[in-house]
Amino acid sequence: MILLPIIITITMLLAMFYVIYEVERWRSTRRVLLALYVEGMMLTMNIGGYLYLISNNPFYFLIANSAYMIFGLYPLLIVKEVKMRQFVYSLFAVLMVISEIAMGALIYTLETSIPANIDTSIGNIYFVSVMMVEMAFTLILSFKNIDKTLRNYLIGLLLLMPWFPQVFPLISLPIWLSTIIMIGNTILIYDSLYKQRLRASQETFTTIELTSIFTLMMIGEFLFFLYDTLIVFDISMIIGMAWFVYRALAGPNPRKGNYTRNPLLAFTIIFLTFIMEFFMGGVLDFVEGIFSPRISGFINSLTLPWQPLTNPINALWDFIDLVGSVLGSMWFLIMMGIEMGFLAFKKMLEMRVKEVRVRMSLMILAYALYTIYIPMFSPLSDRLPYIPYMWSMGIGTLGGFSNSVLLGLIGTYVVYAILSFLFGSRNLCSVSCTAPLMYQGTFYDSLKVYNRTSKVGRKLMTSRRPNWVKGITLGVSILVLIAAVISYLNSLGMISFTLFGTDITFLIYFMWFDIIWYLLFISIPFLGTFACVTTGYCYWGVFNQAISSIGLFRLKVKDPMLCVNCKTVDCAFACPVGITDMRGWFIKKGEFKSFKCVGIGECVNACPYDNIYFYDVRQWIKERFKH
Repeated sequence: MILLPIIITITMLLAMFYVIYEVERWRSTRRVLLALYVEGMMLTMNIGGYLYLISNNPFYFLIANSAYMIFGLYPLLIVKEVKMRQFVYSLFAVLMVISEIAMGALIYTLETSIPANIDTSIGNIYFVSVMMVEMAFTLILSFKNIDKTLRNYLIGLLLLMPWFPQVFPLISLPIWLSTIIMIGNTILIYDSLYKQRLRASQETFTTIELTSIFTLMMIGEFLFFLYDTLIVFDISMIIGMAWFVYRALAGPNPRKGNYTRNPLLAFTIIFLTFIMEFFMGGVLDFVEGIFSPRISGFINSLTLPWQPLTNPINALWDFIDLVGSVLGSMWFLIMMGIEMGFLAFKKMLEMRVKEVRVRMSLMILAYALYTIYIPMFSPLSDRLPYIPYMWSMGIGTLGGFSNSVLLGLIGTYVVYAILSFLFGSRNLCSVSCTAPLMYQGTFYDSLKVYNRTSKVGRKLMTSRRPNWVKGITLGVSILVLIAAVISYLNSLGMISFTLFGTDITFLIYFMWFDIIWYLLFISIPFLGTFACVTTGYCYWGVFNQAISSIGLFRLKVKDPMLCVNCKTVDCAFACPVGITDMRGWFIKKGEFKSFKCVGIGECVNACPYDNIYFYDVRQWIKERFKH
């Protein structure tokens, strides 16, 4: 029985090699139409053979093939010239995929005597092997005719395609391999976009197409763990294969776009990749046992207590629970750290000022140790609530406020206050927080242009904080303080106040940093970068910024006259927090100090005269020793 499937597979490959060659070379319309006729013949034979197997009646095989042999010649007789090559390429790609699906169904039924479905037609070694060989052959023929970016995209997709879970005995192997390749592809996409940020390019819309396919793949894998079906994943692979063949032949999307000038375009890219990463992180959590499979297991694995969907409030609560549980989960944070860490490393290599490079190195290291290793893998992970400095985002990070964690929580505020007084809030907002790692990578750093061009971003420029921002800052701080008092009184047994059994301080932390922060992040094209700083929403950042504003940290210039004569004002354009008036302060006072300045240092790096420098406790001590 094994011989017949091999013969069918080899026959399909040989026929498709001929068809691919003729369509890619396009030496004449007649030859292309003949190749398409052969492709249709292979499809008809596979469908006819499948119908024969499930009905045990040769009539279906004969009638299908006879009808095609006669009526399929019609286009060859009437079409003299084809001007719409794009249509032919798309038709060819679709027919190729359908032919392989029909072949997969035929071989599956031939081996098992069971009627095939989409899942069994695609998830077998014959379909996967034929698909890979045909895609590789198409790429080889088209290799010199497509640009480098599209070529890299196609290679990345090709590497991703073989990892069908149905083909492997252990589900974790294809999931991990596909995830690793997907992370690599995501980095490639961001890097390619960044390199073309100064011009409108065809690859921008091609990127959106490819990212949409990746997103559908991840949704398909996530749904597999919930419903034990790979139908959505299989559909994504079908679309991926057809897109691959079409783009290899037709080239990139002819539309041109620039993500730094079109906020909707930028938002589409960010949103799609974020959704892809959301489901990718969820899939890894399933594989590693953080989440339990099936609906009931997943619900029981979530962070907050699940509520029956009997009213809108419960539905909103459950939505927050689901989204926040994935975004705050171990493997989502690890996966995001790998992607964003690589982009931040690339950006770090572009920096010429040593202190900025050191700061970015500490930022990457802090994410790896402070966000990932210590709370998740270290021997200290169970003792974090009792250790000062470990409540990484202040009240609520590690649970409610009680006497047992008093030392750890209050100690965290004391340690951060000292660091912010001595070195500025940069110790948090530029190093130990997760936000700078995500904002400071090459692609996302280039989006700081929206600090100047977006409607809200323009209102948040300069060192001045609008009254409504001050209101948010004060309101959030008061809310967290009240929540801390309520949590503490709860722990003492003096009151009993929770929301669906959840401590209010933990709930605020959960919503602020596992949901709202990500909403701000994907809204960069409408808010600008570092909206957590500019809008005053981050209560932990506000505390450190407040201490910094009375502390030693500031920016200084060596010669204010250089700022007077500066024509480019590169410092203002470089600031990712949108502070555009520092030059005036430099001219007037020789230094700049602002509640909003978190010491990222791109202004220092951008100054063409090396005139700006950091001033903190280190310079303060040097001055004292000089005297």
